Amino acid sequence: MNINTYSKFTCLIILLLFAGCAGGIQKTYWSAGTGVASAEEKKGNIEQAEIEYSIALKRAKNHLTPEDVSNSLYNLGTFYARQKRTLEAIKYLTESVSLEESLSGKSSIRTGRRIAALAIAYHMDWNLNEGRPLAKRLSSMATIFSGDERKMVDEILAAYKNDSSKDAEELLKWKSLAEKGDAKAQYYVATMYEDGRGVEKDINKAIALYKSSADKGYIEAQYYLGVIFDKGRGTAVDDVKAREWYRIASENGYPEAQFNYGVFLYEGRGGSINKDEALAWMRRSAEQGFQAAQAALKSLK
Repeated sequence: MNINTYSKFTCLIILLLFAGCAGGIQKTYWSAGTGVASAEEKKGNIEQAEIEYSIALKRAKNHLTPEDVSNSLYNLGTFYARQKRTLEAIKYLTESVSLEESLSGKSSIRTGRRIAALAIAYHMDWNLNEGRPLAKRLSSMATIFSGDERKMVDEILAAYKNDSSKDAEELLKWKSLAEKGDAKAQYYVATMYEDGRGVEKDINKAIALYKSSADKGYIEAQYYLGVIFDKGRGTAVDDVKAREWYRIASENGYPEAQFNYGVFLYEGRGGSINKDEALAWMRRSAEQGFQAAQAALKSLK
């Protein structure tokens, strides 16, 4: 699922959040604030948009109904996903799904929309293991969607589809190259072992192949090893290893790694705190157009 497809989908489903607004001063403030947040985001004022979405969520929790809280969680989650801040997106969308299930049921279209957004966030985060159960649920609910929403749901499902015969063919092709030491092939085969596509899932083999690829200078593998140890993907969280791989990928110019390495330096994860160096790496990431870094630099001024 590419980001353009995701953006089209969220533009459609976010319209729901402004439907059926009732009276009441707090509801009016909430609705207006949510509209301001959306407008600021469209103008590129990401920091202000985040503030407005967060205020709307706080107002909903303090003064409004659980339905409004669900909507605000969903708004904030999809906002973070559009900014490629997937950890925050997953956090708020997970809360929204859980709350909405208790409100409108596990098979309602409102719950379905939130499941779809959360599945996208996991896909963007390269976390297919967590996303596949959501895609399976979405598949069973697909018939409740229609029009453009149904098309977007079909695209999400296609992104998660596991064609075993095709995967087996792909594995055979790439594994031969990987055994000859091709770094790109080793990275690709590693993803298949991690996800269990065309082969039995084996995170240890995956990590070994990622490392072999990274040692040969394949930048995607270097960055993803950072992700693995940062988030504990099939292994224990190891901030020291995550920091080191983020550093290596950062020095090779990978913007996502530069931002993450900057965060590790700023927070002192896996080593000492160095805020000046952290900001320098975040600036390098921001200069390459990475929006999460741009937003972070504004908030840290």
